Amino acid sequence: MRAVIIGAGIAGLAVARGLRLLGWETEIYEQASELKPLGAGLSLSANALRALRTLGLYEAVVAEAQPIHRLDLLDDKGQVLQSTDFQRFSQLYGHLSMAVLHRGDLHKALLSELPRSVIRTDMECVDARQVGENIALRFANGEIVESELVLACDGIHSAVRRALFPQSREHFARYTCWRAIAPGFPQGMDPTRLTEGWGAGKRIGLAAIPGERIYWFACCGANHRDDPKLAQADLAEVQAMFSGFHQPVPEVLDRTPADSLIWTDILDLDPMPSFTHGKAVLLGDAAHAVTPDLGQGAGLAIEDAAVLAALFGRLPTDRAIREYDKRRLSRAHRVAAESRLYAKVAQWQNPLVVPLRKLLVKSIPERFMDRQLEAVLDIDFEPVRNAA
Repeated sequence: MRAVIIGAGIAGLAVARGLRLLGWETEIYEQASELKPLGAGLSLSANALRALRTLGLYEAVVAEAQPIHRLDLLDDKGQVLQSTDFQRFSQLYGHLSMAVLHRGDLHKALLSELPRSVIRTDMECVDARQVGENIALRFANGEIVESELVLACDGIHSAVRRALFPQSREHFARYTCWRAIAPGFPQGMDPTRLTEGWGAGKRIGLAAIPGERIYWFACCGANHRDDPKLAQADLAEVQAMFSGFHQPVPEVLDRTPADSLIWTDILDLDPMPSFTHGKAVLLGDAAHAVTPDLGQGAGLAIEDAAVLAALFGRLPTDRAIREYDKRRLSRAHRVAAESRLYAKVAQWQNPLVVPLRKLLVKSIPERFMDRQLEAVLDIDFEPVRNAA
């Protein structure tokens, strides 16, 4: 079997790995002119790590990651509002349940099990259409590639989705985000503890990653997309915005190289009625981009890859695609809705409401929060292998 994959990001590389375990021929078309480390950090929780085990990638990824034992939600002064003990989940599941790593290191681990010959760079897909039994893909350089099976992993701005699913809509989450990597550990910082501090309409998260570095993200509310004031903000302006936050936030921002700042408005996708169109299949952000609030964007993409590969291993292609759609729609929609809700609460900025939010979050029993988290983390995957 042959599959054409659009995009050499997390979803594309993961599904290519799964299909190669089945002995399939894969071709990956990537718009970038070269494959190089990009982005800042990301988290992978138990569901993503279990999917990586299914794909035979768990060890390669964990070797690049910082294990996280505890997540603490704080107020802007550093007081703990809510805690999650990820060591308990690790004991429950029998494997690491939370890890943070540089996005570039995740890509390196995913690439480690793929020959570079299957990836064609400088191939930006700009259109897709059905031609008989095949999908015809048009690229920016004028080249046209046809395939019976196309796996679209080209992100939230997917050209394949826009062409074949014109009803799809991007949604602005009404906040914006800066990300960066700072060298060095602040004195006394526990590298196994991830923190997220909430202020009025602002929040900032800190997490250690290998190489004695800190990945941080900082969010603030925005009334509209592409606000020029926010887009042009430099590190000094971000530091001023978060100057009242607890230590070690000021220290970490001060250590950050000014030219390393990454800015993005936060977008997700409105729920789609299907992730498939004939034998064109959407995976990852192309199918169900979610806000980063639950840390599930990369995880859902890896889940998609593990589920689809396993289904292709035991079912005819048409049936596998229908079953993929049935399994992934409800889960992706649920995670997306929960992530949107989290974002709305986290971004409250009314000074009369913020103290009430603090009291409410502190009053929620830890066990109740753990049960809510288990609904996201506890998912099983079939092995990826050919049917006998």
